[in-house]
Formats: sequence, structure tokens, C-alpha cells
Amino acid sequence: MTVYGQAQGLKEVPAIGGKLGLSVQHNPVTINVIRRSLMDQRGYAHAEDAGDSAPGVTSGGSPGNPAQFMMRGFDGNQVLILRDGIYYGPTTMVNRPLNTFNLESVQVLKGPSSVLFGQGAVGGTVDMRTRDPAFDGPHANALVSYGSFNTWNAGIGGSIPITKNLAIRTDFSRTSSDGYVGGADPHSNDFTTTLLWHPSQKFSARLGVDYLTDRLSTYYGTPLVPLSETGGRVGGLLESTRGLGITRSSLWRYYNVRDGQASSVNATTTLHLDWKPTEGMAFHSKTYFVYSNRRWNNAESYNYIDGPGAMDAAGQAIPTGSIGRDRFYIYQNQHQVGETLDGQFDFRIFGLKNRLTVGGDAYYIRFIRNRGFPSADYADSVSLSSPDGGSRGSFPGEYPYMKSPTTMVDAGAFMEDVLTLRDNLRLVGGFRYDWLQLDRENYSQGGAFNRATSFKGHYNPSNFRIGPVYDLTDQISLYGVYTTAEDPPGSNLFLANRGQFDRLSRSRQGEIGAKGTFWNGRLSSTLSLYDIRRTRVLVATGVDTVATAGSQKSRGVEWQGDLLLDRHWSLSGNVAYTWSRYGSFHPSASVDASGNQAPDVPAVTANVWAVWSRVRNLPLDLGVGMRYVSARKGDYANTLTLKDYALVNMFAAWHAYKGVTVYGRIDNVGNKKFIQWADTSYPGEVMLGAPRSFSISVQAGF
Repeated sequence: MTVYGQAQGLKEVPAIGGKLGLSVQHNPVTINVIRRSLMDQRGYAHAEDAGDSAPGVTSGGSPGNPAQFMMRGFDGNQVLILRDGIYYGPTTMVNRPLNTFNLESVQVLKGPSSVLFGQGAVGGTVDMRTRDPAFDGPHANALVSYGSFNTWNAGIGGSIPITKNLAIRTDFSRTSSDGYVGGADPHSNDFTTTLLWHPSQKFSARLGVDYLTDRLSTYYGTPLVPLSETGGRVGGLLESTRGLGITRSSLWRYYNVRDGQASSVNATTTLHLDWKPTEGMAFHSKTYFVYSNRRWNNAESYNYIDGPGAMDAAGQAIPTGSIGRDRFYIYQNQHQVGETLDGQFDFRIFGLKNRLTVGGDAYYIRFIRNRGFPSADYADSVSLSSPDGGSRGSFPGEYPYMKSPTTMVDAGAFMEDVLTLRDNLRLVGGFRYDWLQLDRENYSQGGAFNRATSFKGHYNPSNFRIGPVYDLTDQISLYGVYTTAEDPPGSNLFLANRGQFDRLSRSRQGEIGAKGTFWNGRLSSTLSLYDIRRTRVLVATGVDTVATAGSQKSRGVEWQGDLLLDRHWSLSGNVAYTWSRYGSFHPSASVDASGNQAPDVPAVTANVWAVWSRVRNLPLDLGVGMRYVSARKGDYANTLTLKDYALVNMFAAWHAYKGVTVYGRIDNVGNKKFIQWADTSYPGEVMLGAPRSFSISVQAGF
């Protein structure tokens, strides 16, 4: 029997939960694991789709800040993104959309996790886990999918045991699309391969290679315009205290240049060594090297021209009612090397069972950022209703570029411990101390070193977590935990300049919850309540000066349930409530956001799925899902409100042959118009969500 309803296995041990080997049930933190089988069934082509299925998680972003997650009232760099447990740097600078074909699971940990992964995580952590080889025989997987907007997805991979001790798995996937906004045609290629050597029960070595190339969608958003001048308002999308909105003539229009670029090449090599000399002792080593080259060259910001006087870079007057555009390019090169070494020890303290993990890690990042833009406020302009694209061109003041090399060196020592006070009571704790060195250099367009903005910083974050886990029964546990975290005040160490801060931001979270399995394993459920406070947030004190003085508070409740009614019917759902407000906060010299709601944070999110498996004993599965996202603010000043929306999707699976399944999926069945995200870096535009779409795929696994 295939159990589709159980999306959350409380007895499994997720990699994201730390190094103690604790199950989801016995880890004092909220963890959601979206497995391979569930991603296949629901038709999740990208990792962000899988992440959205967890309680209280929404995704969005723009080509400048792609594939972002929001959880527990925080987004951007306050949500850490890992790839097989590896930290690449600030999320908004390094993250890329990922194809799910190469992944075994998407694992989500809620709340601060600096104790486990170092600086940078307040709202949560998402880990993309690739597939491992198998020793029980050869396996092969294949996928081909076609859908709306000429969207293609394809993948092929497999695992082969070369000898009884050596196995290899290789996967390749490609996705391409014309985009639901014509002209913003993304594509990506992802190649992953893993060689696993297991010569004995005591030792194993895992060598992995991940090579990703991509071209992101270059849709940066749809312009906000004064409706009093344009008319033609599209209802149900947003409300603005400044009278702004979106016109019907601008829906699904592409305002970027025709040859816009947002591409990257990413290569990662990892080596894991595991040695277990005795039953109560184990050692693990992880060594990795990362290389990335990323390029952006676009018209990214779009502003409605509401009067005479605006000039473009050629000195021509921009007609009133047009959209003025900028030009902005960034070229990034990143090299990173790192090592983690830890040991796990089982022993007794005063007769009580205890497991201790101690270790250290270190990494070196060299990040070079070259950027440029025209000296004029607007490079050119296009029509609101019929933007003609144009080319990137070359403008006065754009070249030569400004260069900003950044070097980060981090060394950390950590420990985790679980003490079994009684058979049904555990105390889980952890501590981490880091030595972080940052060397930030800035050079002018003429190549001169800018001493006024360059600096060297040294930081020593120390964080801990502690909390009990109490088993009411073997299947039901209660927990509480107190956790601290530290991260850069402005969220991005790659962009920090002199005088911006001298200390990292400080966060603390209190959380209580319950996890349980009921009805002979047919029902699993988790419930958590949390309170987070982040202080020393970066705020502006003038046009070119900043200081550390802000704060943000967030609290909420999250529930997840998975029910298997019988061998045919299963239900799964979750709901989350989030309250997130700023304390004293001035994000710019002209905006006082104190007491305001954090942008892109919905108060309520909810998901529900129902699956009818083996319909009337035919090889057919039918399913329906609904996702609800409540209203959100679209800017720090809270002048822009993004309306709530509910989306319905339907999916079906026909098990044509043994190991071969045909999947069909319709998203946004009601063709709801909605705004998915408002990137505060681009205040003049918002990101529309995708209209109704379909896909059909054939998947094979042997």
C-alpha cells in the first residue's frame, strides 16, 4: 500500500536537526521534511514549491533576490538556505532556484539555528538534500514534463552498485520555459553525482559533485502607477494609501530589456568521511569546495513618470505617463573552501544515559562583486501599456565598474548534548562559539582604494539552546526550548561598509510544542507556539549613514496534521498564524517604520490536500489542494497592502505500468490574479503570481 497522506514521519532522523541523531519527535524544534515521493505526487517542480507546503512558509523574491523564503515573520537573509548542509553565504546574494528531480528531500527547520549552523539564521533554515546511491541493485529514474507557457522539465538518473562496497548515483535535470510573463524565459541545468564507498560497517566515504547552470526569469515586476492619472485599475490585487495600483494594460507585460541577463555557474565538491570505531563513538568529517560565477545586467527599477522634467541618459525628455527605467549590472565571483570535524560519544553521567557531540568547523570565502550603473536617474523609458523592451545598451557613467572584494574567514567550536533524565524525559542542549573575520574593500570606478567605506571587522558570536522533551507516551511528546542566534544587522556581510555596525544582531526565541502519532499510526500531528525578538537591527540615520538601533518581534502558532483514513483516502493540512512587528525601526532616513508590520509577512497561511488513491481499485490516484495566504504589507511604511488570495490545484496519477506513472496537474484552477511578493529593494513594482497553468508528466522508476 502506498501511503500518500503521511507527509511527516515523526520517527525519522532528519539531517537538518543537528548532529545528535534525534528523531523529529524527540528534537525540541519544529521540523518539516518534504520527501521525494510527496514532491512527485503533488507535482513540485522546484524546491520553493516544496518549501511552501510547510506550515507558515511562503516563497517569492525577484531575479535580484531569487528563491527567497519567509517563515516566522522573517525573510531574506534571516532564513538560511543550505545545500546538503553547506552554507554558501547570505541568501539574497547566493541562492538559486533548484529542480526537485535531483533532490531526495527538502527539510525545513523553524526558528533560530545559529547553534547548529553559525551566524545568519533567525526565521529558519531550509536544507536541500540530494539523492544517495543504493547498494541493493541498480535503479533508474526518468522524467519528462510539458506544461503551460511552453514549460519543459526533464530528468534522468540512476544508481548502480559497482561492487558490494562501492556505489554511484548520477542525476541530470533540465527545466526551461517561455515564462508566464513573455520574455522572462528561465532555464536551468543541474548535474549531481555521488560516489559512496562503504568498505566496512565502521567506515564510509561519500564524494559528491554538484554542477548547476541557470538563467533566471528576468521579470522584475509590474509597475505601480497613480490610478488617478491612468485609470483601468485591476481589482483584488492591492490597496495603497498613496493611490497606487496596477492597470489592466500592464498585466503580464515585460518591462525589462530584451537581452536582460540573470545567469550563473555553480560548482560544489564535497567529501564526507564517517568512522565508527566502537558502538558508543563516531566521527564525521566534511570537506567542501564551492565556486560560483553570477551575472546580472538588466533594467531593474521601473518608475511611473507623472510630470514633465524627467530626462533619460541621452538628455531626452521622458514623456509623462511613461515608465522610466534604470540599468544595473553586477558580476560576482565566489570561491569557498570549508571543513567540519566532529565526534559523537555515548556515556553515562551519574548512571544517566548521555550523548555528546563536540567539534569545530572553518571556512574561507572570497567574494568579488563588480557593479555599475549609468550616472543619470533614468537610462531610458518605455510605454506603460506597450513596453518595447529595447537593449541593455551602454550609457555614460556605467563603465568602468566599481569593484568590491570581500573576504570572510570563520572558525567555530560547537557542542550538542542530550541527557536522558528518565526513560520518558530528555534534556537537549547546544552551544556554539565563532571567530568571524571580515575584510571588506571598496574601489572607485577609477580603481582607487576607497578607505572611507572599506573596513575590517572581527566578531565573536556565541549562542546556545536548551530544552526538555517529555514523552507522554511512546508516540506523543511535549517539548520546550529557548534558543539564541546572531546575524549581521543589515543581513548581508557581503555588502557591509565602514561604520554600519560594530556588533551582530541578537535574537532569542522561546518555543513550546507537541508532536504525536495517533490511531495506530494513521494520524500524525505537530503543534508549536513561539516568540522571537531580534535586536540591534540596522537602521538609517541620514542619507549616507546608518546605525544599529532597530528591533523586530514575532510570535505565532503552527499546526500540521496528516491523516490516513483508509487504504484509499488521505488528508493532509497545516495552518499558521504569525504576528510580526518592528519596534524602533527607521529603514531609511525618510521612513519611520516603528510599530509597523514586516513586509511580505501574512498573518495566516493554510494548506490542505485530499488524495483518493486507487480510485475504485483502478491504477488511478486523484488529488486536490488549496493554499490560502492572507493580506501582507508591501513596504516598510505600510502604505501598500497586498490582498489575500486562495489558490486551488488539482492533480492525478495514472500508474500505467509497473514503475511508470503519468501525472497531470492544474495550478490556480480559478485563474486568480494575485501578488506573490513585494521586493523592498524595488519599491516601484510588485511581483505577480502565475495565472492558471497545467502540466503533464511521465515518470519512471525501476
